[in-house]
Amino acid sequence: MRLKTCFALVCSVLLSLSAWANSELPVPEHRVILTIRGHIEQTNVNDEARFDLAMLGQLPQHEFITDTPWTEGRHHFRGVLLTDLLERVGAEGKTVRLVALNDYHNDIDMALVQETPFLLVTHLDGKTMKIRDKGPLWLMLPLSDNKKYNTKRYHEMLVWQLEALEIQ
Repeated sequence: MRLKTCFALVCSVLLSLSAWANSELPVPEHRVILTIRGHIEQTNVNDEARFDLAMLGQLPQHEFITDTPWTEGRHHFRGVLLTDLLERVGAEGKTVRLVALNDYHNDIDMALVQETPFLLVTHLDGKTMKIRDKGPLWLMLPLSDNKKYNTKRYHEMLVWQLEALEIQ
């Protein structure tokens, strides 16, 4: 009987995840903080997927505490895994271009995105990220947990004041 219950629970979770990934993307009700364009299946405004903070908050949330070269001491970062967000919009491409408010951009190979725990940070130390504090979104990695990430190569990928993702 226990095996049947576990199987039913696993099936239920898988079905709900599948429905989540394939459900229609709602239109943002508040200020848009992220626009995704390019090779995506799910859109909500013209050919783009636009997200407000509440929409990002409905996606699975992840968090970690880490030091960074740009802040003093350890900080608590919370947000959405880049892989979860890209799955939600049905992104299919070879590269993700991250674009900041000041037009700074960095291209990341999709294969690297799939194997790296990039976090689109919406909250720093429990508070919503503000533009003056590198928000509204900051791509981050657990730099203190893995020396591989705490290198110039990865630091260049950690775009702050992120406003758009272009799937190429």
